[in-house]
Amino acid sequence: MEPTQPPTVGQPNMPFAGRYELVAQDGEQVEVIDRQPWKRCWACGATSNEANERFCTECGANLDDRHYLGQLHSGEPSGLALVTSITDAAIREVLPPIWDQVHASDAPDAATLTLINDSGRAPVDTPLNELQALYIGRGLAHLLSNLHAAGLALGTVQPHDIELTAAETPRLRNAAGLHRIAPEDTNARNTDLRALAGLLEALTATERKTRRLNEENVTEVIEQPALGDVLRELRTNGITDAQALAERLDDLIAERTQPKPLWTRIGAASHAGMVRELDEDSLLTLDLRTVQNSNGRSWGLFIVADGMGGHAAGEVASGLAIRGATEVVLSAYLTPTLDSDAPYDEAQLKEIVRKAIQQANQYVLNEARARGNDMGTTITMALTAGDRAVIGNVGDSRTYYVRDGQLKRISKDHSLVMRLVDLGQITEDDIYTHPQRNAVLRSLGDKPDVEIDTFTLRLKPGDALFLCCDGQWEMTRDPQMNEIIQKHDDPQAACDALIAAGNTNGGEDNITSVLVRFESYGE
Repeated sequence: MEPTQPPTVGQPNMPFAGRYELVAQDGEQVEVIDRQPWKRCWACGATSNEANERFCTECGANLDDRHYLGQLHSGEPSGLALVTSITDAAIREVLPPIWDQVHASDAPDAATLTLINDSGRAPVDTPLNELQALYIGRGLAHLLSNLHAAGLALGTVQPHDIELTAAETPRLRNAAGLHRIAPEDTNARNTDLRALAGLLEALTATERKTRRLNEENVTEVIEQPALGDVLRELRTNGITDAQALAERLDDLIAERTQPKPLWTRIGAASHAGMVRELDEDSLLTLDLRTVQNSNGRSWGLFIVADGMGGHAAGEVASGLAIRGATEVVLSAYLTPTLDSDAPYDEAQLKEIVRKAIQQANQYVLNEARARGNDMGTTITMALTAGDRAVIGNVGDSRTYYVRDGQLKRISKDHSLVMRLVDLGQITEDDIYTHPQRNAVLRSLGDKPDVEIDTFTLRLKPGDALFLCCDGQWEMTRDPQMNEIIQKHDDPQAACDALIAAGNTNGGEDNITSVLVRFESYGE
């Protein structure tokens, strides 16, 4: 605390209640030094120390120069002064832990000094990701529900007033606005809810803005509510009860951390094409399922890599990319996930995909240097956990998703022709005939720091993911690929038909396709 004004109670150097010396004060907020620290050890709580002991005789802790933050209050108890009167354990475990509370005298209106027991934990470091904010919001919503039932309101809380316990639950470092309210005071309860909305905005650096919806994302927005939706309801009094807010946040946490299992049917095929002698592409499919106590869990890894560099180079590069990426997913994600019931974390899954592609790039780069050639490869991959998918992409191999009979591209080509499309110099139809259509701007094996695109997708039963190299999408184009995928329910038959169509249309390059259909668990 900054000493913004000198202590105002008694004389500056006169210990309050004969024990605590005020060294800084800002309004009711104070900082003190305990001048009789031997009375109770700050570390172990021992009260058996002799007067003027410098070290605790029980635990050996240094007792000198113990500073505490707290509140100096006169009149009707509020803020920290009110905490000690609360007996509800669920409330007290979230409110600041109190070290001591002493009074200037026995007079009814005497000033009260209430000090916080410092946990040693730092305030939360903002901005937080949405899931972290949801956990904090849920904990504080339950606190508000209990406070309101006890005839109390919390008041405004700032981000620096919050710390996280070892169990990742929120605990307050201050409660300056805590006060009593009447049972019928709905305004105070609504004010608490709006204050919590403001706190969550501050914790996540969430901007208040109006979202423009179109036909493609309106369904997704409705089906996947976010923290911002809840904050809007709080600000407009759409949610007026703390328990209802806690339940809404519970639902959001469950929606983000508990993927619904989806079973898969997988097809995969690769062919050298009609022009090239060697197939330099590589693919991988991995379908992992567990069922325990009739509860299913599912994961999947699907990769297509299009090698470049000719004989003894392209096929080596694509194979190394597959190997490098798969090793990371298996060791850093799938094995630990199988060994625990850790909740799903989208940020973690995205980071795993990035690390997987980074290792794939390093494997190719190392081999290219060892052989003294310019081998390289594209990569597109999808890592799924139940109904959640993260797609990673470098180069011009593509990942699409199929929903309601429509084929839509997820990834973005890192190619010269796509750059020209972005600049408005050519149309997407020109991509297929442009003389520089094979020029790739990003690939694995080119440089140590490769830029990786990641995308997230929520899957539904009936959806499909389709991964392919440019030899597929250039030869068959999106409308024909979608027609074939819709015609063949069996994903392997669809992949075989896609390869055949690509070859019929010229087969100018290697052709590789992976089609994954998702179905409800148990079907």
